Amino acid sequence: MKKNFISSAGVLAFSVILAKVLGAIYRIPLANIIGAEGMGIYQFVYPIFALLLTLSSGAVPNAISITVSEHVANNDEDGAKKAFGVALKICVVIGTVGAVIMCIIAYPVSLLQTKDAFIGHLSIAPAIFIVTLISAFRGWFMGHSNLVPSSLSQITEGTVKLSVGLTLTSLLYKYGIKYAVVGALLGVVASELVTLIVMFVAYLIKDKKFVKVKIKDEKETVNRLKTLALPLIICGMILPLSQFIDSVLIVNLLKWKGVATAVADYGIWSGIVTPLINLPVMVCISLGIAITPQMVEGREKHDVDYVVDKATTTSKLTFILGVPFVFFYLFMAKGIINVLYPTLTQEKLVIATNLLQINALSVLGLSIFQIYSAMLQGLNRAKVPVKIMIICMTIKLLLTVILTPLLGILGSAISACIGYVASGVIIMVYFAKFVNLDTEFIKNAGVITLCGVIMSMVIIMSGVFQNSIYAIIIVGIISCFIYAVAIMVLRVFTKRELATMPMSKFLLKIDDIMHGGSQ
Repeated sequence: MKKNFISSAGVLAFSVILAKVLGAIYRIPLANIIGAEGMGIYQFVYPIFALLLTLSSGAVPNAISITVSEHVANNDEDGAKKAFGVALKICVVIGTVGAVIMCIIAYPVSLLQTKDAFIGHLSIAPAIFIVTLISAFRGWFMGHSNLVPSSLSQITEGTVKLSVGLTLTSLLYKYGIKYAVVGALLGVVASELVTLIVMFVAYLIKDKKFVKVKIKDEKETVNRLKTLALPLIICGMILPLSQFIDSVLIVNLLKWKGVATAVADYGIWSGIVTPLINLPVMVCISLGIAITPQMVEGREKHDVDYVVDKATTTSKLTFILGVPFVFFYLFMAKGIINVLYPTLTQEKLVIATNLLQINALSVLGLSIFQIYSAMLQGLNRAKVPVKIMIICMTIKLLLTVILTPLLGILGSAISACIGYVASGVIIMVYFAKFVNLDTEFIKNAGVITLCGVIMSMVIIMSGVFQNSIYAIIIVGIISCFIYAVAIMVLRVFTKRELATMPMSKFLLKIDDIMHGGSQ
């Protein structure tokens, strides 16, 4: 009944990668136009926007996805449509409330950050309403394991943001940096509006019309959505809340330390380095989106073997996606930053390089947390990730207060890395015990890490050539090829797992060449 989740995740992951490439293309000229200070203002606005977005819509896709999956697993399509109708109506209300709240708090929040951020907060407020509706449609399609509309919307979103955002930024720059930032934020609003149109049309093409429902007559569905959404909202808002606190705390700690470039340093950390860290994490989130309905199906059918099988394969894929980025960021940080942001001064380049290297392990920590969090949500254990993230972000906050005055912005990066890695380790250990995963998954993680070490030898040896975008691309391709060969030689995946993947015939043929017909 369900589509293969690896193929589904692959479709979405490809669109996420393409969207992130567009996002990188967008952020690079954006940073070069508005500079580190402008990126600092941009990042002042984004955390509070993300926080309110999480409160209004962050839990909606997963909550709807799980609810719809439960109905679909029991062959109840009418129930699934009613659940979606109820959720969509609720989204209209909470999206409106979220946008209004953003407008109300814009001025007092900007006083805590910088007054230049005030107009930016107002500019992006409509996006909260729009994204809330988008999340409802994404939840519907996710519940049916149909990730094509979400994939398409990721690409259109990135394309519109790139074209509209940069155009408005350039046009408004002559009025000042804060207005240039407004142009960038209006580009975000435009991209979300186009995305909503894409999702709306995709729904009408497939399902023709909306089912009429009255919320008062669907109390069971409302209660189910509420039960699912509450822990997801809390879990989802922890990171944005942490980032919002960072936007206020870090800058003021740096100023207290006497750093004259506090806003610019924070702009480098949050606007240049953090997006690079989030790139592979977003790809893993795509895998999490695909695996959640599979966990729901296994739970509904009480099929423990099915759950363990999917969890094992997902764990391997998470490590395989995350490990290369850890080594890329450790050994290619300077080249990556230099090529992407050529306008940075030598001093800022050194800071950005150090920040990226320090947080390389955050890639794996955040990726692991997102994947296991998604699987636990599908298994009705959504409160567990909440508790883990609260503990780890509290540790991160305390370390930020201690280390930032001592080490500057590098102290903030170290604190973040420790918090993110701790969250990944703790949730992985909990999940392994919860579903009785054997120690094989530890062995798999070790073998994949070994493949990463082998790959890194190429990166280290070619370090002297990493002085242009062409050299970095060539080194990246060669090292990834060696990584892939090592994965196949050390046989990380079984034949059965390879058979479920895209290009399965080719992969199975390679496996036969290397290992014969053995299982």
